Amino acid sequence: MWSLSARLLRYMVSGQMLVLLFMLLAAGIALNIAAQDYFKSRLEHDRDLLLNELSWTGPIPEIEHEHLTPVFNQPFSGHYFQINSDDDLLLSVSLQGIRLRDEHIHDVKEGEPQWHWQPFEQGQYLYVLSQTLKQGDRHLHVQVGEDFQPIINAFLHAFFWLAGLFSLLLTGLFLWQRRLLMRTLQPFSQISSQLKQLAQQDIEQLPRPAMQELTGLVNEINALGERTRERLNRARLASGNLSHSLKTPLAILANRLSDMQEQNGGAEQQNLTEARELVERMGQQIDNEMKRARIAGLMSRAPKIELNEMFDQLLLTLKKLYPHIQLQCHMAAAIRYPGDREDIIELFGNLLDNACKWAQSAVDVDIRVAEGQLRVCICDDGPGIAEEKIPGLINPGERLDETVKGYGLGLAIVSDIVAQYQGRLQLKNRPLNNGRGGLQVTVTLPY
Repeated sequence: MWSLSARLLRYMVSGQMLVLLFMLLAAGIALNIAAQDYFKSRLEHDRDLLLNELSWTGPIPEIEHEHLTPVFNQPFSGHYFQINSDDDLLLSVSLQGIRLRDEHIHDVKEGEPQWHWQPFEQGQYLYVLSQTLKQGDRHLHVQVGEDFQPIINAFLHAFFWLAGLFSLLLTGLFLWQRRLLMRTLQPFSQISSQLKQLAQQDIEQLPRPAMQELTGLVNEINALGERTRERLNRARLASGNLSHSLKTPLAILANRLSDMQEQNGGAEQQNLTEARELVERMGQQIDNEMKRARIAGLMSRAPKIELNEMFDQLLLTLKKLYPHIQLQCHMAAAIRYPGDREDIIELFGNLLDNACKWAQSAVDVDIRVAEGQLRVCICDDGPGIAEEKIPGLINPGERLDETVKGYGLGLAIVSDIVAQYQGRLQLKNRPLNNGRGGLQVTVTLPY
């Protein structure tokens, strides 16, 4: 499973990193070209100055050093010149007798300046202008160099400043785009929240979305919900019609068997009794199947159930049916549950009725909501159940005591309802306390 917002953010970060690298590369190239152009103009200016100061009063060229820029007279100042004329050589005082490399003199075309890099003493890195000139019948090879290292340091300083500035700008741009992205994706969060409200029956259908692209999805969800409700209603109606069509003939058959039982005796009396019990069991199964058909889960449009009021009514009814049983209900606060009222009454009515049938004197009910779940615990002080028989209790028709009225379908229906609501049903024996145990039934439903 992948997240659209996370993927878009990754794409944004990757794109901005590429933009940052491109901007830094472009800035570095631009600064380097600008620095080289600046040095070229400086070196050409120094070359022209040297040629103006060059004199040929004697057999060899001479330069009045005191007329030159002072930087040429300071040792290792970073500004240097070297002039070759046949076998004669003029060096700037700043060179301190160290010659510039001139192995490329023969490769320089006359009149065309050439530029090259050259490492020098004290960690200096020179940018050198080399040019061959002809004055009279003499050829001069002029080399003028300047230490580029200070410019490199300044360049790196400016580069890091630019990198920091670009990073801040892109960070601000990223935060702005992220906020814009979250606002753009907000309708998806709204749809998720509205779907939860729809599941909890706070709304009947999803409202029209603000984002045009979600309109089709919302319309399909609403149409699906409407079709589901229509099919559910048709299924309930069909089940009811079938049940009523079967119950009337069964009732007539039961009456006829009862009359025949009163008129006959002996072996026939026993056969008629068994036939009557089978008819009654068939009627009971039809009733329970109708109850199963009513299980609609969270697709019902019914409003939320006030559990306090519902349990008060159930307990009041059970107190009249079982006056010898002490019923106690513990509920911390008012709870409204989003479920079908008939489903929930069927669920807890069956469990409470079973508890009262098997209890000796008391039934306790504890209801609470924790960690997004409704937890209802029903405990009786009856004899409990053998551990190996507990799994069979939720099977249709399973009974532990034939002397207790009923057909054993109650817990099977309870299990169906709990499963429909994606909950959990747990049965276990209570530990003995003052010689009394009993059965504990815990129902956990999503809230």
